Amino acid sequence: MKNLVPILAAVLLGAAACSSSGGGDSGGTVELVMWHGQEDSAAKSLEKLVGAFNQSHPGIRVKMDSGGATADTMLPKVTAGFAAGTYPDIAYMYGSWGAALARSPKVPDLKKYVGGPETGWNDFWPNARQTATVNGKVIGFPAVVDDLTVLYNKKLLAKAGLKPPSPDWTWEDFRSMARELTDAGSKTYGTTWAVSGGEETTWSLWPLLWQNGGSILSQDGKKAAFNSPQGVRALTLVQQMAVQDKSVYLDSTPAEKGQKLFESGRLGLFLSGPWVLNDVKAAGIDYDIAPLPGTNGDHQTVSGPDNWAVFDHGNRRVKAAVEFLTWLTQPEQQLVWMMGTGSLPTRQAVTRLPGYQDFVRRYPGIGVVTDNLANAKQIRPVTAKYPRVSGFVADAIASVLLGRSDPRSALDDAARKSDALLAVPGQ
Repeated sequence: MKNLVPILAAVLLGAAACSSSGGGDSGGTVELVMWHGQEDSAAKSLEKLVGAFNQSHPGIRVKMDSGGATADTMLPKVTAGFAAGTYPDIAYMYGSWGAALARSPKVPDLKKYVGGPETGWNDFWPNARQTATVNGKVIGFPAVVDDLTVLYNKKLLAKAGLKPPSPDWTWEDFRSMARELTDAGSKTYGTTWAVSGGEETTWSLWPLLWQNGGSILSQDGKKAAFNSPQGVRALTLVQQMAVQDKSVYLDSTPAEKGQKLFESGRLGLFLSGPWVLNDVKAAGIDYDIAPLPGTNGDHQTVSGPDNWAVFDHGNRRVKAAVEFLTWLTQPEQQLVWMMGTGSLPTRQAVTRLPGYQDFVRRYPGIGVVTDNLANAKQIRPVTAKYPRVSGFVADAIASVLLGRSDPRSALDDAARKSDALLAVPGQ
């Protein structure tokens, strides 16, 4: 899903940058540039929506552009744009980048624009609003909400004589099922885990940490807390599956090969989310979806809400960007986006539209993923330093799953690096 790029906040805070061309506060049609970073069906769905907006709003013209970047590389692209004066009006930005963006003078506070009834701000899911709001500053509109679930191959489970996961299944159930599904002869694996060193490696561990009662950072955000006994317990389970059971395919790519394994029918349990559903459907896999396994009845998951961030090219363009995003994120437009991408509704009102049931039928199991948003009770730390902390933890996880270290030593080492980073003001 989402690889995070280490952030140099000082670059984001870079003093003066030239204003990019086009629009400004002059009269006439307001031209907006949006860097979307989307691919395939998502880009096509967005293109359809932008075209509809441009036709119905003659005073504003939105120009869609990939920005020469994927979603994963959008932050450095925008950062470079800040320095060169070539940044867009709107860009698709991962929610975990919010703290760094909020500190930039190029990111206006949209709080005064989102309070009216036309915006329907409180209709967005709470975790999406939290992600778009950093220390009281609204940096954009929720673009996507998701959560981590388990996709499972129904045919593989049936072949192994296993029943589908129940709503109250545990991580021991998950481990046992993965072991039963693994077949070295046919190169079939129970599950997969990314060891690529990015957020794809880390974020799957956070639900296990939270379910065990642990935290990523201390309450004041100044020290690492993930190396607690709860964190060691969480990583030990994954280590046992990878090293002892050998039921885990260790994916050195950002979950790409693991996904291909699932799409080829050689992976039983896939920790993933709605962003893979179009590809899974296209592969013809007979799948279903279950919430994450639980610990003592706690099925907390991790969610990765992303934003349409807005950048400052003068009040007139900021207001036009808000008008466009208000339209784009309305329930009717969101349903169009969802039907084309398999994304979850960013607003609760979408689930009450008549067409929502067509969406549920189009993507088997998607209702489980939507309901699972209620289990997204915590968010990853809202700090510009989080991506680097996450990188330290990702390296620790990879070393453990590859048999090079033990959970306690690896997490302690990551904690020492994190504490040193967190102790330095402003970095």
